[in-house]
Amino acid sequence: MPKSLYVKIGAVTLAVALISLGSVSADAVTSRATAKQYGLNTYVQDLCQSAPFWSSEASGQFAAFKALGANSVALAFPVYTASLTSNSIVAQRTCGTNFQSPSPARIAVAVKIAHSMHLRVLLRPLLEETSLSKGGGWRGVIKPSNTSLWFKNYLATLVPYLDMARQQKVEWFSIAAELDSMAHNSRWPSFIANAKRHYHGSVIFTINWEEGAAGKVKWGGTTPGMDTYQATGLPPSASVSQLLLAWNNALKSTDTVPFAISSASIDEIVILAQDGAYATPYKWSLPFNTHPFDQMVQANWYSMACSFFKMHNMSGIYYWGVWYRDGANAFPKSPTANDPQGVQPASAAVIKKCYTGK
Repeated sequence: MPKSLYVKIGAVTLAVALISLGSVSADAVTSRATAKQYGLNTYVQDLCQSAPFWSSEASGQFAAFKALGANSVALAFPVYTASLTSNSIVAQRTCGTNFQSPSPARIAVAVKIAHSMHLRVLLRPLLEETSLSKGGGWRGVIKPSNTSLWFKNYLATLVPYLDMARQQKVEWFSIAAELDSMAHNSRWPSFIANAKRHYHGSVIFTINWEEGAAGKVKWGGTTPGMDTYQATGLPPSASVSQLLLAWNNALKSTDTVPFAISSASIDEIVILAQDGAYATPYKWSLPFNTHPFDQMVQANWYSMACSFFKMHNMSGIYYWGVWYRDGANAFPKSPTANDPQGVQPASAAVIKKCYTGK
């Protein structure tokens, strides 16, 4: 954290100077970061940028986030496995290839810049899916041939990031995101205990909330997160209230969650700005000839998600759609079909209103 702790009370932000309070521990400072998380996700790939460029990208992005009223940022970064049945998970960067894991030192640079701008940080290692998609799968259906070895390798990969997160006083660290097929494994309690030996902030266990998802579990010692891909099947003309009703109906009937939803954060919310996306919000691309570009599809979905988050008094929400390399150009100035997953202008206005009321 920076030298001052910011505690939000209503609309008033009080800066509580900590410079002279040597008796206040780092853990105590972190534990006070309890304000609602108004955040955005940025996908952090290390493309072998120069150090100055890496820093400028973070500064430009985070300034754009703050302009929308964000007080938190999620740094999602890739780790890799060879196949659906592989027991290995590695963080790897090789210039000019698809291996683009940023090192803990690189992530630390972004964390320091975020904290200097009074943004809190959620770290989210994500199992990258390029190799998995070749086998017709995704991270939620991996089946390691030796789960004991998989957990050992996964912990070894995370430990340097957990240590860095402790040193940089990162507020939240997600140790699992959308790992549906592994979510109920009995080795998680031991894994969580080991992770907590290295990191003393809030450990997040993120479920995938979508129709029929199997990874719904609440492990002791963790705080729940949700990646929200609940489909509605409603037409592009559906109103925000109709979308919200569909999500609330799913929450109380077909897709309940194993925890008090008020204790959870929405760690990822995204949808394509295309007609028909309400039926498949989890898809990363749709053909434009059958699903025309429409930024209001995304904007209405994001407005609904904000209402859902506030209605259930959830702890946070992080909108997806920004790449670390976008820097100061994080959000387009006008609607663009070139990146239908990116935060469109109408959606940026929705996020700003969600976070600031303006």
